[in-house]
Amino acid sequence: MTRTMSAWCKANAYIRAGNHRKAIYWLSRTQEILDGGPPQRRGDGLGSTYVLSALGVLFIIWIAMS
Repeated sequence: MTRTMSAWCKANAYIRAGNHRKAIYWLSRTQEILDGGPPQRRGDGLGSTYVLSALGVLFIIWIAMS
């Protein structure tokens, strides 16, 4: 579940329970999350250090085999 959906569900639960102060907080938090834009990607999956290390190991294996 995304952060936005989680905040929205909490706000709705507080509204149904009659706790309007907390509902207003979570509705404003939902709006802040939506205004912040899409989440940033954490990485490409394969970092340049990993790729260079793998190529180095393959090169060493290639030299050892010939």
